[in-house]
Amino acid sequence: MDYIKSHIKKSIFIEAPLSKVWQYAANVGNWQDIHEGLKIVKQISGDGGLSSVYKAEYDMFGKMVPVNIEVQQSELFPEEFVMRAAIRVDTVDPAEDSFVRQNYTAKAEEGGTTLYSESIQNIPYVDKNKTFDKEAYLEKRDEMAQQAIERIRLFCEE
Repeated sequence: MDYIKSHIKKSIFIEAPLSKVWQYAANVGNWQDIHEGLKIVKQISGDGGLSSVYKAEYDMFGKMVPVNIEVQQSELFPEEFVMRAAIRVDTVDPAEDSFVRQNYTAKAEEGGTTLYSESIQNIPYVDKNKTFDKEAYLEKRDEMAQQAIERIRLFCEE
């Protein structure tokens, strides 16, 4: 079995106060509007903050797969915020180390907020027919990460 590993970092300046960016980006319930291919099914536990867990589905290679999203850190400070989530991919073999880490951090700036997005991925895949283009997939993930922060910017600047 092969693994797809990626580490994508993006940033964007948003003409909105830190608190508004926090309210939108750090709320996992909004992520289906931010992240292409993600559908939040339901919140299992928590109040949206630390230790909250969500059941979701994610379009992986054209197939909707179940995932769990757990908020591991969620802190708002006067000049910055930190939000980290672990996304567990349900696989056939529970011993497989399959995960996506999604982190959002932001800093208040004059005239707005700079948002930083970091996505770390390690997921298994089987390509029996040798038709999977890993490079094209990684390029698409990079493009999707850029689109996600653009969606956050558009919402927060409304």
